[in-house]
Amino acid sequence: MTGFDLCLAPWERDLHPDHEAAGRAAGRAGPAALYYYPVWMWHWASPADPRVPWDRALRIPLPPRAAARKRAAISCLASQISGRGHGLGPVLPPGMIAHFTRAMEVLLR
Repeated sequence: MTGFDLCLAPWERDLHPDHEAAGRAAGRAGPAALYYYPVWMWHWASPADPRVPWDRALRIPLPPRAAARKRAAISCLASQISGRGHGLGPVLPPGMIAHFTRAMEVLLR
């Protein structure tokens, strides 16, 4: 892979098939710097979960403009943030949205 200083990809052990496939593909592409972002891990893991490589975690503060852009992007995901009908709530309930709109990211090396 050329032309990039950094690659961000979904974590290859996120327990979501699409995220795992994208993470594996990014790893096989062989970028010089690759960091993974967990998505569903926040839903199923606990702070002591041995499946999570906590020693590889980095906390990255988001500049206000980046945090605002992330919130705006999340608000566009109507299929994820709206009720699904038949009494089913959104895929991303308010608590998860609050988590993903924090002023920081956690990436895994």
